[in-house]
Amino acid sequence: MKKGVQLFTVRDYLNSPEEVYSSLKRIKEMGYNAAQVFPIPSVSEQEMQAMLDELDLTGCSANAELAELIADPAAVKRAVESARLQRVNAIAIGTLPKEWRESADGYHRFAQQINLVSRQLQSEGLHLLYHPHALEFFSLGQGKTGMDILTEETDPKGLYYALDTHWLTAAGVTVTDWLRRVQGRMDIVHFKDYAIVGGAERIEDVHKRFAEVGEGNLNWPPIISVCREIGVEFVIVEQDVCPGDPFDSLAVSSRNLTKLGI
Repeated sequence: MKKGVQLFTVRDYLNSPEEVYSSLKRIKEMGYNAAQVFPIPSVSEQEMQAMLDELDLTGCSANAELAELIADPAAVKRAVESARLQRVNAIAIGTLPKEWRESADGYHRFAQQINLVSRQLQSEGLHLLYHPHALEFFSLGQGKTGMDILTEETDPKGLYYALDTHWLTAAGVTVTDWLRRVQGRMDIVHFKDYAIVGGAERIEDVHKRFAEVGEGNLNWPPIISVCREIGVEFVIVEQDVCPGDPFDSLAVSSRNLTKLGI
């Protein structure tokens, strides 16, 4: 499995081409060999790809907005061209609209839109990529969650997932169970630890934070074992909030992953 970084982790250090290159170089020097890119205003896709190539970092997904892909055939063409430029087969889309997130109808509609676009992309050898958080596990009644609907009603060849270990834990589900459930439709997994911290006023309170891999409460060996079992290609470290310098946090995660065999 390739070990990479979601560049959102260092988003405050990507304000110029020079900063982007310096950040990528530091990531490479930590032992990472992949990067998941999000739209960065300071560089073009061509500039970003040239930097990744020079530093021998592998990309894993392109980006697009589902609403634009639905509304404009030209947006689909641009997404295909972007994936070709970045030499990836996954096009990441954002979370479903807020007003759809707590109703079965909203998830049914989102699944229909995904299928409409993914049919067009499959003819190009591409698929959509969705990164769930915890909100998709909101109970919709009758034993169903949003993730149940998305998984059951989307084409397995058209929609892949980038599950996130932290958000699965926050949702109260078993990480390894869900990793196995999406076998065959997940090449990319987000590794992020879940740490319980002090400061609770009431015994019922739960204070948690985003943590470096290996520095929180998650049991990593079985998670890594299942990732290998289901054929994950990219282990992508993402830390939404870091206690200090995000590069220091990424270095800790890299070292701990090396100890865990990645």
